[in-house]
Amino acid sequence: IGCSTATRIGKMMLNYHEMTMDQPRDSPERRKQFLIICTVIAGAFVHSVMTAGFFNSLDIKEGIFPGGEYIYRYNSRDYAASAGLWKYVAEDLNVTSNAYQDLMYSLFLDNPMNMGGERQRFASGILVDQKGMEEKGSKLLDLNPKIERKAAVTTNKDDLAPFERFKLQHYLQVTLPSVDAAVVQFPFTNGFTSALATSYKVIPGMLKYAKEKGEPGNVPVVITTCSIRQQMCTHYAVSVRKFTKNGFSD
Repeated sequence: IGCSTATRIGKMMLNYHEMTMDQPRDSPERRKQFLIICTVIAGAFVHSVMTAGFFNSLDIKEGIFPGGEYIYRYNSRDYAASAGLWKYVAEDLNVTSNAYQDLMYSLFLDNPMNMGGERQRFASGILVDQKGMEEKGSKLLDLNPKIERKAAVTTNKDDLAPFERFKLQHYLQVTLPSVDAAVVQFPFTNGFTSALATSYKVIPGMLKYAKEKGEPGNVPVVITTCSIRQQMCTHYAVSVRKFTKNGFSD
């Protein structure tokens, strides 16, 4: 559920308790008011599930992954957190969320249906061409000495919140070549239900398609970029073998 929806629900529950404070616990008025609140909450949840695309089919087509220089930080946690980590990369670049599309990318290495949340491996960062590398990529890589100094004086790293540990990681660079890919566009609300749809509907569906349509023995990965303004993500399923043939190694 999105933040605004959760806030409205919280206010509803607070108002409900205020309205029923002086009423008997089992009064008809209190039961009726409680039923109304539950109905509204259920309706809000169903709406968030529908706008997140849970009931949409995956219209996967053949296309091209654009490729470029990928400047990223590696992580291992539930995939639902991946889009949220983009904001820390954006802060380092001084760009807003409106600039995410075709800039911020997450690369997912595992099938979340087969891997527990704490062990799901992914990278979050930017994908740029040579000009973008000069303007943005170098800016991130130049932060590494500062990050290293901060990490050196930070104690009890294991006790830090996951996003704080993420901010202490170096930026890495790899060239991702432009290759054939399975491509799908899917709704994106930048909320919790949208993150769940990506993890448990889009990624498994893309991996299944890529394995069925790809060469025998190919190991696909999913690469995602999203537009908050357009409320849409573009997902690419690419064979690791194709990356390797074109000079990429993990």
